[in-house]
Amino acid sequence: MNSQIKTLLLLVITFTAIFFYARSPIGITFAQQLLRKADLNVFLPQETDTASVAPVVEEKVEPDSTAQRFLFVGDSMVEPLAYRFYDICKESGDTMYAVTWYGSTTTAWSGETLDYFIEEASPTYVIFCMGSNELYSKNLPTIHESLQKMKAKVGDRPCVFIGPPNTTPDEGLNDEIAKVFGKKGYFDSRSIEMERRKDHLHPTNKGAVVWMDEVALWLNSDSCHHPVVLRQPTGPQSYKIEHIEVMQVKDKGRKPQRKGQKAA
Repeated sequence: MNSQIKTLLLLVITFTAIFFYARSPIGITFAQQLLRKADLNVFLPQETDTASVAPVVEEKVEPDSTAQRFLFVGDSMVEPLAYRFYDICKESGDTMYAVTWYGSTTTAWSGETLDYFIEEASPTYVIFCMGSNELYSKNLPTIHESLQKMKAKVGDRPCVFIGPPNTTPDEGLNDEIAKVFGKKGYFDSRSIEMERRKDHLHPTNKGAVVWMDEVALWLNSDSCHHPVVLRQPTGPQSYKIEHIEVMQVKDKGRKPQRKGQKAA
């Protein structure tokens, strides 16, 4: 019998002896000391007292009922949504300042143009809506950096991002938006069924109402990180908006007017 087998047998005998001694009601005294028995319960799975463990319940956030001044900015998707959101804001006692910049990107909005409109509108809440011009961009590090700059410019104000309503897979744009703005700060528009124009991307006026109403329901729920009270409009849709600006793709943006600087 080789040494390995002898060692294994010796260990088996030793552990068997320890086991039977631990289970036996008889104690053995050696040198006037009672040999301590091993506690076999430490090797057995322990039952958990489920009654003493309180379930983790996420506290529900009630929608903010104070009057808001929304700054709603982004690409060409903003304009059709802004008509409906304007009426929602009127019904809810809020105001809206919207800017639609045709052909704009997250990089364009990460510059001084955003500073300009934040200074111009003095918003209490900022809503971004863009990305349709970057659906197939693979330059995700630049997009991520631009999104972070945009969020930083907003400061302590509540802000959310309405994602593009693409019907075909993008190159990771929506994932980057969700990373920067978080689960409760990003509205995923890809699942919204809406009537669209011939380009199969932009919504018709009816489609924009459906889309914006879904966004409003989300903004009014605790699925949004800073929910606000928004009411459905009861009258006909407005097409004259008091505060909306339209910028073309050729525009390079706007810069804040500094003290002592003459307006252009």
